[in-house]
Amino acid sequence: MTDAYVHVVVDAGAVSQAANEIADLESVETVHIVTGDYDLIAQLDLDDVDDLPTVVADEIHAVSGVIDTVTNVSFEP
Repeated sequence: MTDAYVHVVVDAGAVSQAANEIADLESVETVHIVTGDYDLIAQLDLDDVDDLPTVVADEIHAVSGVIDTVTNVSFEP
């Protein structure tokens, strides 16, 4: 199992709608609206790290209003 955090930049006025759409994606555990350089942070729970590019590029970037993402993969210490 792989945890990843996707920091999402969204068009002004589209944050709530994008958060709801991203939260509905199968691989997404949680979504938080945040302050700072990003508008949302989505925590992913993936069975295989190889699924990450598909989830981010094909699913999250397909959400209306999403402009850009930065993804961080979490590793056990």
